[in-house]
Amino acid sequence: MRTRSNYFSKQGFTLVELLVVISIIGLLSSFAVVSLNTARAKARDALRKGDMAQIRTALNLYYDDNEGYPVATANADCDNWPPPVPPPAPPYGAEFDQDAADCFSAAANSLSTALTGGARPYLGTMPKDPRNPTNVLALNEFVYRYVSDGVNYAIAYRLEDEPGVDQFVMGW
Repeated sequence: MRTRSNYFSKQGFTLVELLVVISIIGLLSSFAVVSLNTARAKARDALRKGDMAQIRTALNLYYDDNEGYPVATANADCDNWPPPVPPPAPPYGAEFDQDAADCFSAAANSLSTALTGGARPYLGTMPKDPRNPTNVLALNEFVYRYVSDGVNYAIAYRLEDEPGVDQFVMGW
């Protein structure tokens, strides 16, 4: 016959206790994942700002050596090219406009060639957006867009902290 002391001496957790612990662990891990994603977005934004500082420095060195900025090559798809001189309010053509995608692709290639090639390269490799390292224009929002007439330049980019808001680095 079972005695009361034998019944309570068995060790283990009840199903309810296990479910409570598992749900608490799941809740805590979901908070950790959300915090981690926010930290990753802030790290990518910091990298974007660092890239802009690096490109600005390279452009200033290029300007000192060549008395002008690399001219962005344009094609027929660039309806706002060349920018008027003096430039109006930012960005004088560097905004994220889907219609001008081919124009900015050509401009990015000319900038990369000017800053990474030649006898004195100003950059080892051209920085690319961390969310779009292949620089595919299908991901229109996360690319670095460069326009220049040789006297003025603008680089447009976007941060994840401020979606849909264009950021600009400009020089003249």
